[in-house]
Amino acid sequence: MHTLRTSLAHVLLLSRQDLIDRHRENALGAAWLLIQPLTFVVLFSTVFSRFMRTRIGADADPYLYTVYLIGGLLTWNLFANLLNRLTPVYGSKAHLIRKISVDLWVMPLHIVIAEWAVYAITMAFFAAFLMIIGHPIGVQWLALPLIALLLSAFAYGVGIILGTLDVFIPDIKNVLNVILQFAFWLTPVVYLASILPPWAARALHLSPIFWAIDAVHGIIVWHQYPPMKEVIGLALAACASLLASRLLLRRLQSELRDML
Repeated sequence: MHTLRTSLAHVLLLSRQDLIDRHRENALGAAWLLIQPLTFVVLFSTVFSRFMRTRIGADADPYLYTVYLIGGLLTWNLFANLLNRLTPVYGSKAHLIRKISVDLWVMPLHIVIAEWAVYAITMAFFAAFLMIIGHPIGVQWLALPLIALLLSAFAYGVGIILGTLDVFIPDIKNVLNVILQFAFWLTPVVYLASILPPWAARALHLSPIFWAIDAVHGIIVWHQYPPMKEVIGLALAACASLLASRLLLRRLQSELRDML
């Protein structure tokens, strides 16, 4: 129990430092945590609402495609940012791992906390934008934290697996970048799944990332509760990835520490 409390204290400290270090060298400092999400929402709400709305049949509502696009991008960015930052985590924190006794499975949680802070700020700006344009924010939004939590848990497990392997196989980060590029365009973030051939649409329903983004689109765009099968599937995928990462790290922990 003492070890767990110590590890959690380290996680909170690292989370705070992570947010501070992001813009330490910039003149505006932490203000960029607000400026960047605001810029993101303004850009997509002005540009894409004009040029892409016909793709979703949104002539009656010029901002409907923007709502669809930003909802999907926020969800995808949460997933992709977690994977991109978790994969090199052990190598980048090697100096700390050598100095302090910390649970290697718990320590990377600081990345999740930091990314959730950025996600929450961006989502707050997005909600404010929706209120300005008159797009309803229904009670279904209460399900958003659950979807984000399950997706983050899935990403955390996958990220720990990749982070463990990255210590032994340095090419993992480069392979991940390629896979994420393909995965982005194979996931209906900027398009509707209904435009795909039937076989491709069926294949999408096997992806936990699709379950999360589809649930978010349903909540934000069409004011629908996420399908229970998608929530259950995402929960099972999250549990499986967390368990697999825990077992792999336990098996390779001593070799990993030696490599660092």
